[in-house]
Order: sequence, then C-alpha cells, then structure tokens
Amino acid sequence: MKREKTKYKGIYKVGEEYYVTYYDGSTKVSKSGTPYFGKVEKRIGKRLGDAIKFKTDMEIRVRRGNYGVIERQEKMTFDELFKLYEQEGEKKEYILRVKLTYLEFFGGKKLSQIIRQDLFKFRDQVKATPKQRGHEEVTEAHVNRVMAGLRRLFNFAVNRELMADSPLPKNPKSGLFYPEKKGMKKYFKEKHIEMMLAEATKPEYPTWMRDVILTGYYTGMRTGESELLAVQWEWIDHDEGVIRLHKTKTFNDPDSRGQEIVMQKELIELLNVLPR
Repeated sequence: MKREKTKYKGIYKVGEEYYVTYYDGSTKVSKSGTPYFGKVEKRIGKRLGDAIKFKTDMEIRVRRGNYGVIERQEKMTFDELFKLYEQEGEKKEYILRVKLTYLEFFGGKKLSQIIRQDLFKFRDQVKATPKQRGHEEVTEAHVNRVMAGLRRLFNFAVNRELMADSPLPKNPKSGLFYPEKKGMKKYFKEKHIEMMLAEATKPEYPTWMRDVILTGYYTGMRTGESELLAVQWEWIDHDEGVIRLHKTKTFNDPDSRGQEIVMQKELIELLNVLPR
C-alpha cells in the first residue's frame, strides 16, 4: 500500500493504520564504516492522536537514555515473555491455565508489535470462543480475568525493563474490560438446599454427596482444590470449633494459622459422625 505523509514528522499512514518512525538512541555502523543512529518503525493503530503521543513519549525516553528498554521490546516475542514469567514470575494459576489462549493470539509477535487495537480483538475473540467443556458461552467475568492476567504479564515485562510501557490503556473507562454487574447476588434459599439434599439421597449419587452439600451450606466455602474439596481432618480444630484453610482463592498462608471458618453446631455434629 501507498505511504501517505502527515504534517507530523516521522508519522505516516498506510491504509487506515498510522506508523511512527523514531531514533531509538542506539548506534549502528553502515557498510562504509560510518556510524549512525538506529531507526525504528512501529505500527500504532487507526488514531492519529495515539501516534503523536507514542512518538513524543519515545523521543522523551530516548533523551533520558531508555533506548535499551526499547531495543529489548523490539527483539523479545510474547512467547519468550510468557516463558520467562513461568520461570521467574509469580506463576499465578489463573494466568498459567489459559496459556494456550494467550499464545494462540499473541504467539510469535514482538512485544513492540502489540498495540491497543490487538487487545480489543483478543478480548472479543475470547468472548466469542465457547468453553471446551460443555461448549457453554464464556462469561464477561471470565473474559475480565483473562484480560487481567494479560495486564499482569505486561506489567511484569515493564518491571523487568523488557517493555517501555504496557499497551493496556490506563483509563479504567477505556472499555477494554466489561463493566462489573452491580445489584443483588443470587443466594441459595433453604428450599433450594432441601431440594438438593433430597436429590443427593438418590441411589445414583455417592453416599458422601449429602455431607459435602451440607458442609458447603454451613461454611460458605467454594468448591475447588483449595477449599471444600480439599479439607483434611488436621485442618479441623474441634476444641476451638474452627476449620483452618491454608490456601483459598484470595488467601494464601501455608506457614501460619490460615483463614479460620467458625463451625456451626450442626456442622460439628455432622463431622463427629463421619468416619475418619
């Protein structure tokens, strides 16, 4: 496509996309042996204002000597960033379990090539892809978790000086994240619990199903590998009447007393008759 110049030096347009060229501050040598400053070209997106802001920011960073960071983000791919996060990052479970989702979209791309427009496309793709189990529609809350994981990955890159800045917009009203739905949440009523307990006593269900439902009802624990389905006898303190969880979705304290859940009288009586 034809390059169209703009009135701003170093900014031009190809089709509907704006591109920026700038000097990254590094020194290179031509074939004739003449030194010259390295020049970089970057695709910004469809908004001229974003191109102007990016060029201004880059010029400021180069003057401050941040060209080393810029050079690294021109070389490193998203795949390499994710691998580094697996080795040296926080290894958040909600990020690692959607690894393939990230790599299918951003795999092979240089960090410098990922722009705001790509993030919106990625979000829409995640929302439009049904879940593998049951092919259910993906919820907006799930998409927000995936995008939050992506934000953490880019922040990890910025902190390691692998990127000059995160491509995620800083404005919380940018529209990249779905708005949280406010209002009354759904809770089980007593009649619902009675219906589930009646169903759980049927022969096709294991005998322990009723006890699990009651324990969840009395404690409010989430089902999952770190709460309801993970409880062990040594976590239950009958003397103090509490269950101590060492790790939950929002709490991780393996070396201390952990999060305490006070047991109701009915739960204590239930646990006392269960086999060890």
